[in-house]
Amino acid sequence: MARIEKTGMKVLMLVLFAVILIGGLINIGYSQPAPIKLTYALFQPATAALSKMNTEFAQEIEKRTNGRVQIQVFQSGSLLGGPAMYQGIRNGIADIGNCLTVYNPGTFPFTRIAEMPAPTQSGWAVSNAMYDFIMKYQPKEWNDVHILTVCGDGFNFGAVAMGRTPILKLEDWKGKSIRPVHADVVTALGGTVKDLPMAEIYDAISKGVLDGEVGSSEPLKSWKLADVAKHITIYGAPAQPSIMWYNIMNKDKWNSLPPDLQKIITDAGKEYSGKLGLTWDDQAVAGIEYAKSVNSSIYSLSKDEEKRWTAAIATVIEARLKDLTTKGFTRQEVEEAFNFFKSRVEYWNGQQAKNNVTPLLVRLEKVIK
Repeated sequence: MARIEKTGMKVLMLVLFAVILIGGLINIGYSQPAPIKLTYALFQPATAALSKMNTEFAQEIEKRTNGRVQIQVFQSGSLLGGPAMYQGIRNGIADIGNCLTVYNPGTFPFTRIAEMPAPTQSGWAVSNAMYDFIMKYQPKEWNDVHILTVCGDGFNFGAVAMGRTPILKLEDWKGKSIRPVHADVVTALGGTVKDLPMAEIYDAISKGVLDGEVGSSEPLKSWKLADVAKHITIYGAPAQPSIMWYNIMNKDKWNSLPPDLQKIITDAGKEYSGKLGLTWDDQAVAGIEYAKSVNSSIYSLSKDEEKRWTAAIATVIEARLKDLTTKGFTRQEVEEAFNFFKSRVEYWNGQQAKNNVTPLLVRLEKVIK
């Protein structure tokens, strides 16, 4: 009888243990939160290099969060177009979005300091410097959203692409109609600004309505401009202005994330700021390679002529700094911020070799030869 009772007790204890174990597993299952699902708007085509890197950024966040964050990417402006991006993210139409500051003129005055001509050697370097600038100053003009990444390119005034006659000296700018990224720089050099949407530039150059376009060499391939811009002058001086691209997140959505997920996304954003800048470097090289493949003529400025252009471009810095003092900033504030930005550019220039990054001009010279 005692042996039967002991056996019964063992069976009962095993049953109770099994019930507790199963219950615990069920509770564990129920305690796992549902994945946080985010939407991500890109306005460039899915085939664009920047879109591919931004899509990788989204995938990396999913990976690092072990699937706790899931991001649905909407390509080619299917959710938000470029001009509507900033306001669309602010209003929650999408949770995350990628765009550039020029689509919202006047919205980011202090940020323009990090877009002024600086001695950058690569998109990787200037992008990391931009990130440091934004993190240090936290410009209030971004208070309605949360910044995830920022990037620029190291060759934003590097390729002067002309349809019929090249620009080889400072005097050649006079009387030429140019579609620029930086209108004030073209004006300082003596050119005439003609603003056109990117989609219209190919036809305008082809028909002679526009003499040329100046900016990165990236559009020579991505927009096939080298097919009609048969004379390309390389301005490789380290005094390149830039335009800031950004990934931003809806502020309320960001604030709703747990701190550990915020840290993971922040770490990924810092890393991908540099990667996105390196993507611009790669595309600048690809643009020159494409121009050579379609037999466009490529010219390099003499050192003396390069100095003349650099001196003319330097006048833009003073004008932009002065303009900022009319927007509520003191001269001391803007000068200190610009000096900080330049110091970070120099720092990241010095970090290129350690990170296996080759200065962009070195890469371009290998292609041009």
